[in-house]
Amino acid sequence: MKKMNKFKLLIFSILTVLTVLTSCTNEEVIIDNLQNTEESESIVTTLSRLNQQYDDNGNVDEAENPAGNIVFDFCFDFVYPINLSFNTGTTVTVNSLDELIDIYFASTENLFINGIAFPFQVETYNENSNALEIETINSEDEFLSLLEDCDFEDEVEDCICTEEYDPVCIDITDLDGELFTISYPNACYAICDGFTEDDFSEECQIDYESSDGECFEFVYPISIILDEGDPVTVNSREELFNATYGAYHIDLALPLDIITGDDDTEVTINSYEELEAIIEDCFGDDNFGAIDCSIEDITNTLVNCFWQIDFVDDDQYLYNFFNDGTYQVQSDDSLLTSGEWIINAGNETFYITLAANSPIYNDEWVVTVCDESLEMQSLVSPQAELYSIDCYDNNLDCSIGDITNTLADYCWSIDFIDNSEFIYNLNSDGTYQLQDIGGNTGGTVLTTGAWSVAAGNGTFYITLNAELNEYNDEWVVYDCNTDLGYAYLGMLSLVYPQANIYSVDCNDDGNNNNDYVCSSEEGISNILTECPWIIDFIDSNEFTYFFYIDGTFQVMSENNVLTTGEWEFGMTNNGYLIELDAESPNFDDTWAINDCDEEMGLALGSINYPQAEIYSINCD
Repeated sequence: MKKMNKFKLLIFSILTVLTVLTSCTNEEVIIDNLQNTEESESIVTTLSRLNQQYDDNGNVDEAENPAGNIVFDFCFDFVYPINLSFNTGTTVTVNSLDELIDIYFASTENLFINGIAFPFQVETYNENSNALEIETINSEDEFLSLLEDCDFEDEVEDCICTEEYDPVCIDITDLDGELFTISYPNACYAICDGFTEDDFSEECQIDYESSDGECFEFVYPISIILDEGDPVTVNSREELFNATYGAYHIDLALPLDIITGDDDTEVTINSYEELEAIIEDCFGDDNFGAIDCSIEDITNTLVNCFWQIDFVDDDQYLYNFFNDGTYQVQSDDSLLTSGEWIINAGNETFYITLAANSPIYNDEWVVTVCDESLEMQSLVSPQAELYSIDCYDNNLDCSIGDITNTLADYCWSIDFIDNSEFIYNLNSDGTYQLQDIGGNTGGTVLTTGAWSVAAGNGTFYITLNAELNEYNDEWVVYDCNTDLGYAYLGMLSLVYPQANIYSVDCNDDGNNNNDYVCSSEEGISNILTECPWIIDFIDSNEFTYFFYIDGTFQVMSENNVLTTGEWEFGMTNNGYLIELDAESPNFDDTWAINDCDEEMGLALGSINYPQAEIYSINCD
């Protein structure tokens, strides 16, 4: 039995691009007048879904059939013969899967299958017993239940797996209690079908016949033995895949001829031992598909990149790994969880185990490619796509001085995916202002704080400690170029990794004092003191305010000074306020900065008198 299982892999692991070949046969379909069928929506659904396993030429579609077996790639197989009926009432007896596909492809809008005779039987896989079993379907309701178990009622979402060829095998018990083997191109496809790593067979042969000729190709026709029956002749790779789609035990009939990939030499194989010798000569030792890198290599790539996992429902998670063995998971700028990670080696590859503080985010990633790049697949969510983004070089040719000077020479815009935008004005004294220019509070200063630069893990980190903790952030420098005559910085936010950070003009007046920058108290002060300000009340009263750089102000009406006082900046979660403390308490007020633009000026509103209008005059 072991020998038969081994050579079955020759068929089920073939990974080739199918060429044009019609599957129509010369077998005659038996049509009679049996009356034991009934109309069935389920048979219509079944045939429509089964059609997706085939290409337009009626050949089994490799991309839709990674296991090469109908029970595992589709969901079940009919036990033939079955009786079907056309929409015209004519009944047909179908004796094989090939006949069933022939009938479907021959259907038209006016002639199609819409009925089946009950009861009938199907072959299904029982994951609890790891065995095939026969199930009897007695009614349309039971047929519908079968399809629901197969997820036929919903749109089936394909797993997203890499094309890497690193086959895994699973031993299954057939209806006679004997073992047979199915083979998947890689672990991802097997997991998509519901198997786990524990199900994988320790012995799994690679594809004997290579699709690119690196090993050998059969010289067709060849004879194969299906399920210990009589030899069957196949004339092409397409016919081979079609013939074996519904079979479990497959063996080669010897002798057969092959063409080796090295020099196109034709060789006759007379025994299984000779075939195995050819295979070993082709692929060398048992390390085919092994990952040729170290734990250190994987660790460096993990921590030097962000890792995004995209699910078929459009959910996206972003993973950030750190050298201390911890990591964070984020989505839409929100921290979902943190945890610890570790790399384990086994089965000639590497596994990254992710133990999250929130167990629903636990995962295990398997390394599928590790050479110039690192590619991985989630074993918990194999249908998801996992890839690196924003990898940074950990050998930056910059000093802390370069980084510090560049940060202070420019303002820095951070753009978020929701179109909000903040401007950071980093001062050389280690302080900064954060201004919101993208939201409804456009132009307001959200907070101030202190910033610093530190080196670590071969790169640089900018820590932003805000007075309002909700605006704390940390930026990592992934690129620094001093060959341009100045230091170019590429940076990523560790708190908001989806955001884009870039330098902008701080609108200096030429003296590097940022006279009219809305992100600084100095800039706002200069705008405020440049012009008189009118406050208009709905009863037509108007008062003119004159602000002075020394922090004092006057209120006038019709050339009369009504009061004087002092003004200063205040701060809320929504930005700066202007506090007015008048000698006459009737003129105490608080003005909010609703907008600030270096060209258009300030938009102000009174907190105490919200119905009043405030505007500047004579600003030329």
